[in-house]
This record gives sequence, structure tokens and C-alpha cells, in this order.
Amino acid sequence: MMFLRSFFVALAALLCGALTAAAQDQQDYHTGLIPQPRILVPNNGSELEGIVFLISGGQGWGAREDTEAQKLLAAGAAVVGIDFPSYIKSLGADDGECVYMVSDIEDVSQQVQRRIGNPQYRHPIVAGIGEGGALALAMISQSPNATIDEAIAVDPLAGVPLAKELCTPASKQKVGDRTVYGFDDGALPAAVTIISTATADAAGKAHGLRLKQDHPEVELSNSSETSDVALSQALAARITATGRTNQPLDLPLTVLQAKPAMNTMAVIFSGDGGWRDLDSEVGGYLQSQGIPTIGLDSLRYFWSERTPQTTADDLAKIIEYYRRQWGVQNVLLVGYSFGADVLPAAYNLLPTSDRVRVKQITLLGLSKEVDYEISVTGWLGVAGDGKGGDPMADIVKIDPKLIQCVYGTDEDDDPCPTLKDKGVEVVPIEGGHHFDENYQALGKRIRDSLQTRLSK
Repeated sequence: MMFLRSFFVALAALLCGALTAAAQDQQDYHTGLIPQPRILVPNNGSELEGIVFLISGGQGWGAREDTEAQKLLAAGAAVVGIDFPSYIKSLGADDGECVYMVSDIEDVSQQVQRRIGNPQYRHPIVAGIGEGGALALAMISQSPNATIDEAIAVDPLAGVPLAKELCTPASKQKVGDRTVYGFDDGALPAAVTIISTATADAAGKAHGLRLKQDHPEVELSNSSETSDVALSQALAARITATGRTNQPLDLPLTVLQAKPAMNTMAVIFSGDGGWRDLDSEVGGYLQSQGIPTIGLDSLRYFWSERTPQTTADDLAKIIEYYRRQWGVQNVLLVGYSFGADVLPAAYNLLPTSDRVRVKQITLLGLSKEVDYEISVTGWLGVAGDGKGGDPMADIVKIDPKLIQCVYGTDEDDDPCPTLKDKGVEVVPIEGGHHFDENYQALGKRIRDSLQTRLSK
């Protein structure tokens, strides 16, 4: 008996020590509106099996959440624990016109994974029970693509208790002191799993059914277990499945199939935020025009440092494999921001047989510095190291007739205008780095220029 008492005292001290260390570590992170998250990382080396933002229930972070956090750590996942009452209070006190949670989730996820040296970036899972599950679902209502991996909500309530609205175009309805959010139109930006137990809130369960009706890809299930066990089982299964994910060519690619209409395929190198927004929209437009497209997620590909030659070798692998699969002869290369900076050197290092197939190189939001590893500070808006040199040094080695350089007129330091007298097609578009988010028009400019080049 004395042995058991000593064992549990030691175990409690160990768990308390882990949480105390995490609370101290979090002071070194920029956590935005997330007040004092519990940041826990496993002691099994630098490679994570996943990262989970675990949101407490309405009663706040307690023994239930501690237990689940330790299970996730044992499975090789990092945990960012969020106390629901403190977080809601922080969100409500923000002076913005609306509340946006996802940037802090992504920011902290990147900081944690960069700090421990995780070799491959993993998008975070957001999960919770009750109020925590409701907040996880609300995050999906405002999340961009390729930002959150999945939301897992067990017995979620309907809506969130915030007077200020979330920043989202999704449907919303006030019900008492809560706001109930739907999801935005179109495909979901992340997987969504909603699990109901015997104690599920009736209004929350009905809301889950409505979400499923509007978005059939929402996964609904019932569990005979308690809510704690149901969440634990779902997270364990998700973490296990993460290690089994097969990527095309073992690269972080998005494949946009299309019946080729121009005898051309496209490869898009995304910006450092990953495959979303501009990259995804332009890729979708090209796909709609009969140009099958491969999107390379720069956030995940360049999370660990690459070399110009490695990048070129992987680009050659993409071109060779998909050109044969789609039966096309020509290639369109597109790079945005970080992707635009690395693309010229990659093109120059391609085998001659691949270079001659490239009919257009479109550079969007070009800069004067190249990096071959994603910088968290760069993602936060601070310039990267530029260790790869100046992309202009590689651009001058390329036939200018191949290059289309597109820039926002609000960008004073964009190098595109300096290329006009060198024979490069320079395209000014109103707006800044995101071209006023008129991505369909941007895609059309790319497609029309390609058509002109192919007809010569």
C-alpha cells in the first residue's frame, strides 16, 4: 500500500513538473490572443507524430485535459492546451472589428515545430469536448485551406458565447448569448469529425446534423463511451493515421486533374503560407481551363532546408511523372512569393529535356532574396535571411521571352518593373502582394499569356 501511495505521488509530481515546465516555456512563444497555453512536446526526438490544440471544456483546464495531454505526448504528438474560459475572455477583449482565431493557431503551431526541429511540418488538429468542441468547429468556419488538418468535436454545444462576431462569411445566427456558425460555401478547408455520446447536448447535436446536411463530407458518429474516452480514441486514431499518409511522389503535392485542352500541364510553387488562397484559386482556374495542375506546398516542402539542385530534381520528377500521366508535351511553371523566388534557379538546373518543354514561367510577387527553408519570422512578416542569393541572378540566365513577371502596383520594391527593358513580359495589377485577391482575373492573365506563347 505504501508502495502504491509513493508511486502515485511520484506520478503526480512528474505530471505537475511537465506542466510547470510547459507553462514556463510558453513565455518564449508569441501566442497572440491565446493566454498562457500549456505547450507540451514529447521527449522522443524532434519528429512529431502530430500536433493537437486541445481546448478545454467550459469549466476550464483540469485533470481531464491533463490526462488526455499526457496520452497524446506518449503517442508522440505535441500538445497546445487552451483554457476555454480564459481564451473566450481574451477573444472578447480584442479591439478588432471581428475575431480571428486561426492565425494564432497556425503561428503557434509553426513556432513549436520549428523550435523542436520537426523535419516535416504538420498542420494542427483542433479538438475539444462541449464548449471546446464548439470552438474547434467555429475555427473551421473561418479557416483558410491548408491551415488546420482536422477539427474533432465531441458533444459540442451549438455556437460560441462571444458577443463579437467571428471574421467569416459563413452563415451565423444569434441564439441567446451564443452565435451559431455554419461553414463557408464550397469544400471544407479541413476534415471535420463530430462525435455524440449519450450526454450530448440536443441543440449541439442538431447543429451537427445541419452542418452535415450542408457539407456531406462532415463525419458524424455516435459513441457509447464517455466523452473523455470518445475524444481520446478519436485523437489516437488520427495521430496513428497521420504516419500512414501517402503523398504523391513522396512530396507535398495537390493534384488538380483536368482533361488537357492546351497540351500543357502546370506546376505551381506556393507561397510560404502553403497551398491556399492565391495558389489554390489560380490552380483551380487553370484546371477549369483544361490545364491539369500540380501544386507544391512550399510551407511543407521547404520546412526543412533544401538546395537549389534538390528542388530542381524534384521539379523534374514532377514534370516527368505527370507529363506522361496526362499525355501532354508542354509545361507552365508558376511561383508565388517564396515560390517565385526559388523557381528561376530550379528551372536553370532542370535537365535540358525538361527545360525545352517549359513554355512559360510566371513569377508572382517576386522579391530580391531567395531562401530554401521556411522562416517562421518570414511568415510573421519579417524578411527571411536571403541565404540563397538574389533571384535576379538566375532570371538573367533565362530566355526573357519565357518569363511573365506579375506585380502589385502597391509594391514599391518589387523587381518586376526592372525587367521590362530586358524583354520580359511585365504585368502590373492593382493592389499589393495579394493583387486585391482578384485571383480569377490573375489566373486569366496567366492563361492568356500562355495561349499567346503556345500559338507562336
